[in-house]
Amino acid sequence: MIHGVAGSGKTLILVYRCLKLAAELNKPVLVLCFNKSLAARLRHLLNEKGIGDRQVSIRPFHGWCVDLLRQYQLPIPSSNQFPGMAFGEELTQRVIQAVETGTIPAGTYGAVLIDEGHDFQPSWLKLVVQMVDPSTNALLLLYDDSQHIYGNQTKRKVSFKSLGIQAQGRTTILKVNYRNTEEILSVAYTFAKEYLSPTETQMGTDEVVLETTGDSEDSPLLVLPQSAGRHGPQPKLIQLPSFSAEVGYLAQRAQQLYDQGIAWGDMAVVYRNNWMAEKVRDRLQKADIPVEWINQAGKQGYDPSKPSIKLVTMHSSKGLEFPVVFIPGLGYLPDSHSTPEEEARLLYVAMTRAIDQLVMSGDRPSSFMK
Repeated sequence: MIHGVAGSGKTLILVYRCLKLAAELNKPVLVLCFNKSLAARLRHLLNEKGIGDRQVSIRPFHGWCVDLLRQYQLPIPSSNQFPGMAFGEELTQRVIQAVETGTIPAGTYGAVLIDEGHDFQPSWLKLVVQMVDPSTNALLLLYDDSQHIYGNQTKRKVSFKSLGIQAQGRTTILKVNYRNTEEILSVAYTFAKEYLSPTETQMGTDEVVLETTGDSEDSPLLVLPQSAGRHGPQPKLIQLPSFSAEVGYLAQRAQQLYDQGIAWGDMAVVYRNNWMAEKVRDRLQKADIPVEWINQAGKQGYDPSKPSIKLVTMHSSKGLEFPVVFIPGLGYLPDSHSTPEEEARLLYVAMTRAIDQLVMSGDRPSSFMK
């Protein structure tokens, strides 16, 4: 179990753990995460190290569930019958039931590694633990509760022991953020700290805690970030008269950075709503700037090797990082369909994708622009 702040090297640890396990184990190694973009990045990182899909399978959790149902010739639920989130819930329940009845055998993987484990529901984790070969007992869970952006936080008061995860005595805490400059981390944390700090209702043995002592190793932890001391430009927050003006500024600034030697693939635009992405894409294409829209529906997969600006949702940006990150549309946040806490966590995740430079903009006053 590794609890680590954003940019603390959790994914790097996972990659090198995969290299070690692939060389030692005869059974397959499984890597699970939540979103497709992170799965693509992990696949790219392992391919660079000479590890292919035959040695290590990297899948988004729900994609893995579909794989299992197909492999054991079990019916896959219809998205028409189970629309939206109901599809994922039904899919998961079918796999859980099949494992409980022995239709899908347990213990089939030599090791299982989970990145961004804070986005997994307790029932998912309980299922995954059963898939680890008892003779190896090799499970790696990477966790950062400050980046939890899916589901209701109040429902996450559960001990790892109750899920079959042996966390006590096997827990490491990584507090230092190596990804972001001190300036970027300071802005991101100062903005979101009231949502990331523990409260009286969060403190407890089986709840979110700030530090780990004794039985608290068995609980989700909220670890506050520390800077590694690397410095860079101060993040920019620019107010412009319209979203069109924001997009125009973004295209102009991206071109300037490219002319200064920063590759297109080292830049990303992290957005909240699809209409924003459409306007950004159209403006960049008009300026002959290569852009790759990472479609949340999966129509456009994430390819880190393409020399293009990545256009990615705040949700799908989790686990990714870029030297330069643009975040337009702050005037439209918080989104009316989510709570301010959920939106603040999303924006915190988006800000901490930036390695060296962070540029944010908005066209209207909002609580997030103050």
